[in-house]
Amino acid sequence: MLSVLDQVPVFRGDEPADAVREAVGLARAVESLGYHRFWVAEHHGSAANACAAPEILVAAVAGATERIRVGTGGVLLPYYSPLKVAETFRVLSALYPGRIDLGFGRGRGGPAVMAELLNPYTIATTEAYSEQVGRLLAFLGDVRTVSRVSVTPALAEPPMPWLLGSGAGSARLAGMLGLPFCFAQFIVADECPEAIEAYQKAFKASPWLDSPQAMLALRVLAADTADEAEELATCFWMSCTTGWRAQVRPADDYRGGVPTLVDAQRYTLTDEDRALRASRPYLQISGTAEAVGDEIRRLRKVYDVSEVMLTTNCPGGAARRRSYELLATEFALTASA
Repeated sequence: MLSVLDQVPVFRGDEPADAVREAVGLARAVESLGYHRFWVAEHHGSAANACAAPEILVAAVAGATERIRVGTGGVLLPYYSPLKVAETFRVLSALYPGRIDLGFGRGRGGPAVMAELLNPYTIATTEAYSEQVGRLLAFLGDVRTVSRVSVTPALAEPPMPWLLGSGAGSARLAGMLGLPFCFAQFIVADECPEAIEAYQKAFKASPWLDSPQAMLALRVLAADTADEAEELATCFWMSCTTGWRAQVRPADDYRGGVPTLVDAQRYTLTDEDRALRASRPYLQISGTAEAVGDEIRRLRKVYDVSEVMLTTNCPGGAARRRSYELLATEFALTASA
């Protein structure tokens, strides 16, 4: 089973508003290809991403699609009131019953200054976060907890909470609470199957799940040829390093957005680039659909998960959609999957 995480990338020269609208079009496209979920990330203070309010995009995407599950990957819970998050997603579930996922985590999602501006009262400790999660579940209707307030709207089927993380600590918390867990491999340098093992070992049945449900998130890029994939992938790798800025004309403005194909075509890899790619192979997995598919299958086996969520950041909506199309064919997805 394959799903999609959209970070709503903005490339140099593109309008951020167009990137937001493209997210809705991409959701429709991957639904027609047979992907199971479409989640939207949350980033702040970044010219390269236009997803500061994922809950609004979730509403737009759900309204423009029919079958695919829609959610967040994820709401940065320490910045917000658990009650407000629960109310927002209850409304979404009332509008689109049986289709809404509330993925949440504790990542920063942007510069430190943005975190302070979003919520200057945030206490980013493990204990405080665990308390927030408990309150969120209570407000979503977890029968193991008692809420002192009446949370509206009342629902027969609340949104499904997913705990997101990149380590064993968050995995254990998800297991102890009986929540589904998504492991973000694309932000971790090395394979970490012990996170899923910790999740499974800690898992206790809950009102949400009877048995463990884990998902793996990867950044991938598939193209018709290996050379095309490498050219498209270079744009992302350039955005991860500082060496590329030394190779451009002083008049060029590289402050806004992710590098484009034109930028990549006149770029020469630096030692910094090569070192990054060697040390962080899972930042992006690229190649032909067969090569990327083989790596997805291998990692799915390593982590022992049935579902993999894919995010693709490459210039042009057509190239992104082509990547998802090629992988849908590689894994024989169908619209009724």
